[in-house]
Amino acid sequence: MWIPLAEDVRCALDRLPVLKGYLFPSPKRADKPWARYHARDLLERAEGLAGLEPIEGGDFHPYRRKWATERKHLPTKDVMAAGGWDDPRSLETCYQDVDAETLYAVVTEPRKLRKKALGGRHNGVHNGVHERS
Repeated sequence: MWIPLAEDVRCALDRLPVLKGYLFPSPKRADKPWARYHARDLLERAEGLAGLEPIEGGDFHPYRRKWATERKHLPTKDVMAAGGWDDPRSLETCYQDVDAETLYAVVTEPRKLRKKALGGRHNGVHNGVHERS
C-alpha cells in the first residue's frame, strides 16, 4: 500500500545522495547493517541531547506504542495500514494503551440517544432486535 510522505520528509530524502547497500550501514563495515546495540546507543544519545526522558518499556517499541495510542481516535484499518499491523488484536492489545485524555472523553462525552430508555428496552431495541411500532 502506498502512503504519501509528508512534504518536509520528502524534501529531506531528496537531499540525500543515492545510496547503495544498507540505509543504516555499520560504522565499521559498510557491507553490514547497524547492530541493534548501535541503534539503541544512538537513540539514547538523541534522547539525551533533546532533553527527553526515555519512555519506559524498551528502546524503540515505546515510541511505536505511543504512535498507535495517539491514533486511537482514527479508523483502525487506517492505523493498521500506516503502522504496518496485520491484525487489529495486536494493535489494540499490545500497542494502544489506555490514556487519561481518552478516558476523560469517554466519561464526559456521552452519545445522546434519541429516546429515553423505557423499562428494559433501549431505543426501540430489545435483546439486539429492533422492534417495530
